[in-house]
Amino acid sequence: MRLSEILAEDRVEVVRGLARKTEALERVATLLALGTATGDQSVVRAVLEEREGLQSTGIGEGIAIPHGFLGELDKQIAALLVVQDGVPFDAIDARPAKIILGVIGPKKGMHAQVEHLRILARVSRLLREPALREKLVHAATSHDVYELLRDADAKVP
Repeated sequence: MRLSEILAEDRVEVVRGLARKTEALERVATLLALGTATGDQSVVRAVLEEREGLQSTGIGEGIAIPHGFLGELDKQIAALLVVQDGVPFDAIDARPAKIILGVIGPKKGMHAQVEHLRILARVSRLLREPALREKLVHAATSHDVYELLRDADAKVP
């Protein structure tokens, strides 16, 4: 599954000036909630915060991939927040996160969980490329970010 299949342009945002990880998670949860039937940001935020409580999803190099499962979903949903000046995220390398890609998926079924892991691996593979990260962080608009990620996603097998 390609990332572009679960990420819509209306779930991409470019921001500055977030001071705390909780603010970033709230923004990502709001974007993710747009893809759910209920649109309940508080439920999505609780899932992301619960996962963060286990261990930070800040994987380093300015990237965080908050993720989790919701029982009422029947498909994977992604959202992307680009924080141009970065936000502390308790990352492995202690660097602030600038690219925060959230993923939520269905809670039920082994297939759904395997698909979720594949998506996380794909996100990691895509964002491993320094040139892409640099372009995403310096993109002027959400539309530009979406187009850059969609094009990169199409090139990765």
